[in-house]
Amino acid sequence: MEAKEKNKAPEETKALLVTKANSLIEAAYTLSLNEQRIILACAAQLDGRKPPPRNTFLLTVDEFQGLFGTDPKSTYKEMEEATNRLYERDIRKIDGQTRKRMRWVYMAEYQKGEGRVKLGFSPEITPYLTMLNKRHTTYQLNEVRGLGSAYSIRLYEMLARFRDTGWFAISVDDFKERLQLVGKYPRFSNLKARVIDPAVKEIRAKTSLDVSWQPIKKGRTVETIRFSFEEKAQMELL
Repeated sequence: MEAKEKNKAPEETKALLVTKANSLIEAAYTLSLNEQRIILACAAQLDGRKPPPRNTFLLTVDEFQGLFGTDPKSTYKEMEEATNRLYERDIRKIDGQTRKRMRWVYMAEYQKGEGRVKLGFSPEITPYLTMLNKRHTTYQLNEVRGLGSAYSIRLYEMLARFRDTGWFAISVDDFKERLQLVGKYPRFSNLKARVIDPAVKEIRAKTSLDVSWQPIKKGRTVETIRFSFEEKAQMELL
């Protein structure tokens, strides 16, 4: 009982929405779990229906803990480390066939004495975090607050992109490119064991989506991954 109470989402968290252009969801990038969380928490401060009034955001340690239920003993250090790394993170292949690289942020500052992060989204990125892009996906931040893996968050967003159809198929090569795993897990069995199965299991356990998947082979080689999912009728998020 104590663990459930500790991880229960505060009411204000349930109203926070994250909006991303579909091209951003489909882009190739690497972010750690806490880097993802900082980006999402700041993106949720935007009203996706309107042009961004600013691209600089503040996020306190207390707010971060409230949103994601992190351990107070380690959150200060983890947020500082994640903030320091965010400045070097970039996004690749965001506009279809056009090859380009863009930074997530133009500034990332951890204010140690204040216990808070000051984050400035790059001007090129901010429009991709609103509904101004005709093709976008919006979901509740509360849906991913309990996920403990960056891969789980990425996969959840890919699925949310196809909520209207209830299924999503992607080639193994494209899946690995999006997650920046090119050159890793040459055997599909390793990708399955290290990335796909754990992410699907966690999404099924901690979000409103009931997910299953199957490999589609050409000969003996798995070429495509097909995910099927549906909304659970009722579920109390952990």
